[in-house]
Amino acid sequence: MGCCSCGERTCSFPSIRAALLIQRWYRQYVARLEIRRRCTWNIFQSIEYAGQQDQIKVSLRNLISHIFRENEICRDAEWERYFCYKSIDVPDSYTGPHLTFPMTFCGVSKLVEAFKHKQQLHARYVLQILGETWRLLRILPNISHLSSCHTKEITICGDLHGQLEDLLLIFYKNGLPSPEKPYVFNGDFVDRGKNSLEILLILFGFLLLYPNDVHLNRGNHEDHIVNLRYGFTKEVLGKYRVHGKKILKLLQKIFSWLPLATVIDHKVLIVHGGISDTTDLNVIARVDRHKQMNWSVDNELKKRRRLAGFDQSYGERKKPDSDSDPECEEGIETYEHEWEQMVDLLWSDPMPQNGCIPNEVRGGGCYWGPDVTEEVLGRHNLQLLIRSHECKQDGYEFCHNRRVLTIFSASNYYEVGSNRGAYIRMGADLVPHFVQYQARFSFPPWLFGSVGWTERSALQALRRQLFVHKSDLISAFREFDPNNTG
Repeated sequence: MGCCSCGERTCSFPSIRAALLIQRWYRQYVARLEIRRRCTWNIFQSIEYAGQQDQIKVSLRNLISHIFRENEICRDAEWERYFCYKSIDVPDSYTGPHLTFPMTFCGVSKLVEAFKHKQQLHARYVLQILGETWRLLRILPNISHLSSCHTKEITICGDLHGQLEDLLLIFYKNGLPSPEKPYVFNGDFVDRGKNSLEILLILFGFLLLYPNDVHLNRGNHEDHIVNLRYGFTKEVLGKYRVHGKKILKLLQKIFSWLPLATVIDHKVLIVHGGISDTTDLNVIARVDRHKQMNWSVDNELKKRRRLAGFDQSYGERKKPDSDSDPECEEGIETYEHEWEQMVDLLWSDPMPQNGCIPNEVRGGGCYWGPDVTEEVLGRHNLQLLIRSHECKQDGYEFCHNRRVLTIFSASNYYEVGSNRGAYIRMGADLVPHFVQYQARFSFPPWLFGSVGWTERSALQALRRQLFVHKSDLISAFREFDPNNTG
């Protein structure tokens, strides 16, 4: 055994060398796992965003499903008659919850319990909840304002994407919405998961019960065009074969009336996607949100855009014709400005660099940098922007010098074990406190080698994409390599 300079006995040099080798091996192993995790994450995210980009392109060409043909859409004055639920009888064989209106806490509790046990709500009650929600949303402002106090905390939730188990877990850990426990749900309630409609009905039930304490922001997936691709339309038609079309049309109206933002104590702004260098909350506050187009561009608008000299693609403009109407052109510019403001709120993502550039990855909205955050928050005297829209491995993430906070509440979003969900508790000090969770996954991810599991799932998804686009890829390869050199 050797001794150190102070005369004390020490471990042998081989032992020290072995410990250093083990430490080095472990660090390399962790680094490799992190690289694999990031590559897997990039595959999932790229496939997801490419799908959104394709959907936006399709929507801008106005290729809408027959379910939403323009000649089938009723005028507002006719909606009440069209969606009347009174002619729908509830049979004696129905074993689900029976609801009474106005909505009561007992009724919403029965709804939560029924969905927890996979029961289906009768179409009569579905239409009744949706009709009442539509009437309430029409009187709400574009920007909801609420105040914190020392006796209660505000809970802020991000994307749920049809994952009912995550919502039930939030309620179990945090408690049900009430005047003592207000909630803000920050969009993307639907699509991808199997229980989007159940989530909507629960949230709408609590909104009807506590309209001053439950706040729902619109997300980019609260759009009937996006729903055609990402599963919500199919879900509703599968669950309600007789009245599904009517339910979808009413939801289309409801989505257009969802508020666009929430502000806490005039200091914290909550929007689904983000902001841009042109974001103006004063403009957002006065937009006719229900009249603003979704991603589909109707024929009349196309005609007006052509008269004003606008190209049909988003954000591009051609030189106006000499005979174009100046008033029409001015009206189009106002409409475009308001529409782009809404698109930026719903679709944008932060980036580490300064500036503001088009979000070509998603195909809509923008990427904005720390300088834009500072300018917009400073102009409106705000101190924090809370947004959702992006899956984060830990359920939340700060950026832009901790002035922007992303919260994502759908755990296991890409694959079981891929990410945790989280929600925020915020008191009168406006300091966010995070609660993380992972539904259906009670053990540490490393215990079952979930990196490899998730990695295999990502590669399978990538293979499917390659197979779908095989012909296009081969044609591109041949064009790039005409001499077949490989």
